[in-house]
Amino acid sequence: MFKFNTEQKVYQIGKVQVGGQPGELPTFLIGSIFWLGQKMVQDANRGIFDAKEAEAIINKMDTLRDLTGVPFALDVVGTTEEAFSKYIPFVADKTDAPIMLDAMSPKTRMAGAEIIKNAGLQDRCIYNSFYKGVSKAEAAKVKECGITASIVLADNPKDNSLEGKMQVLEEALALAKEGGITKPLIDTAIPAFEPDMGTAVRAIPKIKEKYGHPTGLGTGNVVTTMGWVKAHVPKEFRFGTRTATNAIMQTLGANWLMFGPAEQSDFVFPAVAIVDTYIASAMGDLDIRPLHEQHPIYKIFL
Repeated sequence: MFKFNTEQKVYQIGKVQVGGQPGELPTFLIGSIFWLGQKMVQDANRGIFDAKEAEAIINKMDTLRDLTGVPFALDVVGTTEEAFSKYIPFVADKTDAPIMLDAMSPKTRMAGAEIIKNAGLQDRCIYNSFYKGVSKAEAAKVKECGITASIVLADNPKDNSLEGKMQVLEEALALAKEGGITKPLIDTAIPAFEPDMGTAVRAIPKIKEKYGHPTGLGTGNVVTTMGWVKAHVPKEFRFGTRTATNAIMQTLGANWLMFGPAEQSDFVFPAVAIVDTYIASAMGDLDIRPLHEQHPIYKIFL
């Protein structure tokens, strides 16, 4: 277990606290909904979806949060402004969890930010994302909309070494600050399952020690996209590889994890809660205690 010398920041996003020393707060999970190819999405461009199925997924996550003590956000994936105009109000109405604004197109992200502002959801929103190359116009739009939390990517396509990630992160954090971001969630940017993927894992404690910001990464499809896993491990057993991946990140200090499709929450939440409990128990020897009584250790042992 790690006890960092640098002050570890805790940020409030909606009703959720994220960050801190290992053992202080449960891992913050982020599950994707309305992702491209999700069966319940009937028309991604127009934002037409099966509302009953979407509500069932959201309700399941709320139930698992209450059972395990593990908080979550919904990563709302939109391909158009029209889609966001339907997805965001729907999710906001069905749960009080934070909402991540996720789109490939900067134009669509900015349109989503405007929807967030008009709905008064800024305090619940996480922008996805700031990175080296974000335009001044996008940064200005995010600031104008009053969104203060964002993923900040330590992604360096030209140099995936630890040094390369640290270098590009400085620039990304500066851009985020310019965009009014006061609650950066640093993403160590793990690539697909490749020989150099370990750099993103090693970066977790390194970045937390240097900056103190909540740090994590997206583990969602990393292992399951590996050819060897797809060729040799039946689908029903691949959950084990994902669970192991999440556990590694947690024990290295990750404060948050983007675990992939929200419908996979059934196996993710309990596993994460168990690892959080181990971590909290171990950190007790270092005089670190959970910051609130909703921590999984109290759910499991009391």
